[in-house]
Parts: sequence; structure tokens; C-alpha cells
Amino acid sequence: MKLPARPLARAALLIFVGATCATLVLKEVHRASVAKAGPTGAAVPSAATTPGTRVVVTYFHTTVRCISCIRIEDTTTASISEAFAREIAEGRLEWRVVNTDEPSNTHFVGDYGLYTKSVIVSDQRDGREIRWKNLDQVWHLLDDPAAFRTYVEREVRAFLESA
Repeated sequence: MKLPARPLARAALLIFVGATCATLVLKEVHRASVAKAGPTGAAVPSAATTPGTRVVVTYFHTTVRCISCIRIEDTTTASISEAFAREIAEGRLEWRVVNTDEPSNTHFVGDYGLYTKSVIVSDQRDGREIRWKNLDQVWHLLDDPAAFRTYVEREVRAFLESA
């Protein structure tokens, strides 16, 4: 007996879409748990608990993310955690990932003029932000991981040196 091709193709497509959605949800749940723990697995200090001078690097994203958005987060995480492990341990640098779709984080869209997923470097002193910069070139350098990392590291280092 020959089964019609159209219903089989539709069923296969539905199964594929369902599996893809489930995979994305599981990855987002995992990323959220990693983000809460910080890149080294330690709790990320907040501005309220860590007074003094420090540089904060934040990747801002929404709940729905494409492959490029996830690559920006992954490459930035690797760059920051590898190049600045000592600064993170000393508390001079903080890396965090923030979902701007969460109600408590929506203000960041206006604070930084965010219109897409972004990496922001911020100079903070005694809980106050002194200056910040949107590393908007991460989108242009996405297909060149070495240049991407060099760019992020150079910008973060400049902030650390002037802090």
C-alpha cells in the first residue's frame, strides 16, 4: 500500500519543527542558568553588593534569539572569561547576560538605546555608571572570530585601563 506523500511530508515537517522548538527552549533554559551563575560558575556580584570601581560587560538579548545572536553571546563569553579571568576574580570586571524581555530589565532598552542584541561595556564607580559604550561592531565581525575577540578584548581593556 502506497501512502500519500503530502501527509507524510506534513507530519515530518511538524515533527521537525516541534523538535527544533524543544531544543531551543532547552538551550534557553540552560543559558539562563549559566547566566545566573556567571561565566566562571560563581555568583555574579551586583552593583549593590560590590561598591568601588569596576567595568561591567553585558550582553543584552531578547527571549527569541537567532544563531547569530547566540554566537555573539558565546564568543563574547569566551573572550571575556579567557582574556580577563584575573580581573573577574579581583572584582574589577563583571560579565553578565541580561534578557531585556524580562519586566525588570526592559529599562535597559531605553537606557542604552538598544534596538538589537548588543554588548555594552560600562565604567561604574561606587554603584554609578560613569560612561558606557555599545560594541556595535560585534555584528560586523561575527564571521571572523579572531577579529571579534580582538575587538571585544581591546574595548574592554581600554575601559579597564581608564577605570
